[in-house]
Amino acid sequence: MLLKVKNLTINFKNDDGPVKAVKGIDFEINENEVLGLVGESGSGKTVTALSIMDLLEKKTCCVEGEINTSFNRVRGKNITMVFQEPFTSLNPVLRVGEQVDEVMLTHEKASAKEARSHTLELFRKVMIKEPERVYDSYPHALSGGQRQRVMLAMAISLRPKLLIADEPTTALDVTIQKEILELIMRLKEELGMAVFFITHDFDIIKKIADRVLVMKNGRIVESGLRKSVLSDPKNEYTKKLIDAVPSIGGAFPGKGKKTGEVVLEAKDLTKSFYLEKGFFRKHSSRISAVSEVSLKIHEGRTLGVVGESGCGKTTLARLLVGLLKADKGEVRCPEKNIQIVFQDPASSLDPRMRMGDIVLEGLTIRGAKRREKELVLREILFNARLNYKDRMKLPHEFSGGERQRIAIARSLAVKPRVLILDEPVSSLDVIIQKEVLGLLKDLQKELFLTYVFISHDLRVIEYMSDDVAVIENGRIVELASREKLYESPQHAYTKKLLRSVL
Repeated sequence: MLLKVKNLTINFKNDDGPVKAVKGIDFEINENEVLGLVGESGSGKTVTALSIMDLLEKKTCCVEGEINTSFNRVRGKNITMVFQEPFTSLNPVLRVGEQVDEVMLTHEKASAKEARSHTLELFRKVMIKEPERVYDSYPHALSGGQRQRVMLAMAISLRPKLLIADEPTTALDVTIQKEILELIMRLKEELGMAVFFITHDFDIIKKIADRVLVMKNGRIVESGLRKSVLSDPKNEYTKKLIDAVPSIGGAFPGKGKKTGEVVLEAKDLTKSFYLEKGFFRKHSSRISAVSEVSLKIHEGRTLGVVGESGCGKTTLARLLVGLLKADKGEVRCPEKNIQIVFQDPASSLDPRMRMGDIVLEGLTIRGAKRREKELVLREILFNARLNYKDRMKLPHEFSGGERQRIAIARSLAVKPRVLILDEPVSSLDVIIQKEVLGLLKDLQKELFLTYVFISHDLRVIEYMSDDVAVIENGRIVELASREKLYESPQHAYTKKLLRSVL
């Protein structure tokens, strides 16, 4: 036994009384094992991990219970943690190499030269290409996968006995996610460490965990060996989590769907961005984001657009909706009735506006009368499965899934013919993700909407799409019906993406 938690209770202080985040849980982590902790956002997973690390602010919360280890020091050298979003964990004004150096300088009293040499060795161990260049780079200059590798290098620098990984792959593309998971497992074997892996996705647990804990509302509702929990779950919540995970090869309706007229067409779309350098912001180099993309999207159908981060998906979405001007090519939308839903509703909704005003913003700009807006609001909120009584609430008073429904309702209020959905569920838990995807399918059928659905997740793309466009480096490398692309992919890049999720 490496670590034992007994009757852990965590209460957050509030003006209205204590809020119980964790309610008397017990578990242990053994040497060299992977223990998976699964649950939705708000279930208590992260605060459990933070309590083990002794990182909770004592002024705002009360931690009770026992956390016993087989070694003296609890954090720093023997237990380390990797967080979900490495960008917020790294200091933006320091080079990443210097930040990793700091671990050796602080704990091992190494010289600056020794620390640098050790950091470069760690960068090679976590398979960072061009380690010297990355060492001298600032966090913003690195990709999400590179930043997470830097955080892993920092975490293993003192050869910890336990690595706590809190949703470390949620924000990453499927190919990068696979690489990071494989890297964690390889490091586990090389260093002989245990891993406490926190996630909301049973698909990840299936690949890496030895044992599983399922958490809901601050309690452990099920635990056991991975194979036992996955094949014969006892708790209804566990069954719900497992059922919510999308999978490749499902039997989805839509084959043979009637093809309507072309409602959105792109021809030879090209867009480049210039990198700026120096005080006078001179153009130093040009990056081609979208290159000669042509598409025809038919009424009532869904075109899935899939590819890794940086491939040009979001730039294409912004070109289609008119938020960016193309360097070359054109977009044709006969009725000019097109709207967009963004990835993160928390940042796309004005925090100072009430929900009803947000939904009606487009109609207000168009000068709609009060009575018309009131009728539309009731109808749209009903369609989006939102409560009319909540129209006076602010965005922060809603859950992540509810905020995304608000963003969808805002787009629908102006009665669009085409809806561009840019990673609309990638930041949501699997259960909420399933609910939002189901809502979008229902709305498409009821309102005969046309979707352009953008995602890096091939499981979600298969579930939602009639046709699929695969983008690599700004170009469409494969375009086919959903059935043809998934059953017989032609391009090497498409095959690579599919291998990452199978």
